[in-house]
Amino acid sequence: MTTPKVCTNIRNMIPREVQILVNKALEQTNKIVLLLGARQVGKTTLIKSLQRPDDLFLNCDLEEQRDKINTTSLQKFQKNLVDVKRLFIDEAQNLDNPGLTLKILYDNFKDIKVLATGSSSFELKNRLSDALTGRYLDFELLPLSLSEISRAENYKHFIDELILFGGFPGIFLEKDILSKKNLLDKIIESYLFKDILAFNRVRNSRAIVELTSALAYQVGSEINENELSNRLKIDRKTVISYLDILEKSFVVRRLYPYSKSPRREIGRRYKVYFYDLGLRNALIGDFNPLNIRQDVGALWENFLFIERYKKINNHNISTRQYFWRSYTGAEVDYIEDPLLSAWEFKYSGTKISRGSRAFETAYKIKPKLINKENLHEFLF
Repeated sequence: MTTPKVCTNIRNMIPREVQILVNKALEQTNKIVLLLGARQVGKTTLIKSLQRPDDLFLNCDLEEQRDKINTTSLQKFQKNLVDVKRLFIDEAQNLDNPGLTLKILYDNFKDIKVLATGSSSFELKNRLSDALTGRYLDFELLPLSLSEISRAENYKHFIDELILFGGFPGIFLEKDILSKKNLLDKIIESYLFKDILAFNRVRNSRAIVELTSALAYQVGSEINENELSNRLKIDRKTVISYLDILEKSFVVRRLYPYSKSPRREIGRRYKVYFYDLGLRNALIGDFNPLNIRQDVGALWENFLFIERYKKINNHNISTRQYFWRSYTGAEVDYIEDPLLSAWEFKYSGTKISRGSRAFETAYKIKPKLINKENLHEFLF
């Protein structure tokens, strides 16, 4: 059994593409700048790389630092923010009322630039929506992308490694395979479900853990909410609610069907992909090489979809993502609109499928086939 090549020449500090957007927003706008993303994805590293000597950095995981702004007292703000021009607030969801805190900062300290991070878009943005309407810009920091990690070497060296172990920086930079697996297990045990289970809407901890594991086995397949409800013995509304929490906690991302002809094409069932395939493989306990995997097609599909999403996110590209399937079973893996384009994903092989030919007949657009040999144009 062979193991994938582990990088050895990548610098310890890997430049993040979204940093350009974050820095531009911080410099050119007076709005609150939010950087959202899962724990361990590199938010603290990114904002510290933007930090200047006279900036104030507060880690809200630490009580003594959090207390400096965990207040609604204008007098206390004024006392603690003397001569501060730029304020960096890490893990802002730990504030008692982050929305109100940031609103007070925005409304009363016009000369202070504020950059705040949060580990859950569900928890943080839910608590910001009313108080900060029109007052903030938000960006997502995702796991390392293929384009980010391949600056020093040929990108093909890293494809299998990303598919098996994912793109969390600490895991990617770890050279030992066993250590990678152990670190992924620790993220699941210490952060993933711990943060998710903190939500007030999660009342059945066993069910959301089992739902996440069930989704790990259904990557690339259309999700049947009723089937999941019956299997997990929870009602369909709870399944939907927990899926929403998993998506807004940067665990999974849904992909919806594209349809301009509802009578011939499906229009309701969606697919679910994992933001990080290392977590997905850890959930099912399978890190076997791709050449002996039964699920290599699903892994490849997840990999290309989420890497494309990283490109869209990191470069602020305006597009919408879909897949396509007709009631006769013809399918195309990936669609973008409004500039309608289509792609078929194959880990190996060069022949366009019947589904792609059916899409071409219906929409007069020929899907492009993406495999390991030509993915550069799709992801870079």
